[in-house]
Amino acid sequence: KWEPEAPYMKEVVKPGDICLHFGGSDGRHSYLLSRQIGANGKVHVYEPSNYSYAIMSRLIRWHGLKNVTPHNAAIGDHEGTMLLSVPRKMSGHLGRAYGVVTEGGGSASDEKLATGNKTEFVDQPTAVVSLDGLMAKEGLARVDFIRCDVEGAEINFIKGGKKTIERDLPSLLIEIHPFSLQRNFGSSAENVRDYFTGLGYRMWQLNDDNSHMFESDRIDPKRRWKDYFLIHPKRGPGLPEGMFKKAFAA
Repeated sequence: KWEPEAPYMKEVVKPGDICLHFGGSDGRHSYLLSRQIGANGKVHVYEPSNYSYAIMSRLIRWHGLKNVTPHNAAIGDHEGTMLLSVPRKMSGHLGRAYGVVTEGGGSASDEKLATGNKTEFVDQPTAVVSLDGLMAKEGLARVDFIRCDVEGAEINFIKGGKKTIERDLPSLLIEIHPFSLQRNFGSSAENVRDYFTGLGYRMWQLNDDNSHMFESDRIDPKRRWKDYFLIHPKRGPGLPEGMFKKAFAA
């Protein structure tokens, strides 16, 4: 099972690309990326939840994804530690979805804030890395593509990665969370969008029934979160064959 935007990654990512995946969950996007980049490419995937990280690491081994390296950490604007709020299911097990790192740290899940429900959350200390910091630590000369699904911490991802983003202009599939950005991080979806469009990026999203992708820099007002492709014109000529390459060639 994949989000409906995931199949379009094959029109953005090519063999040999260096990819980063933030908010890895069970690694499903890393699985697809692994197949697209081939033996000469590399994926570094970051998942802050200890519970999800254990599942993801096991699946990476199970599928033999030798070009994928897992990391048990959140993405932020600096290196350090934070609290991750992870929901506990009715069964008593921890959940994979809706875990969130907040500015204040802990007990403020996006889902809990949105619904006002009685869900119990467990606060787990988690390591935090920045994009600029991990590039140096892992010895990565560049990044070509980033999948980012961090439950509202998109603004911190930007703050900690401006040097890398503005140097490499990587293509992105980023899930933007207007509600969590406002309530948990004192920011907005528009701030995230404006940073990238200010660098010259173009933006695509799926229509309401997920039947086709269209270009628009408008944040969907009907969704609490939504995935957007952000691609810089400098990447256009090197993209795989597909709708994005055709759009830049037009």
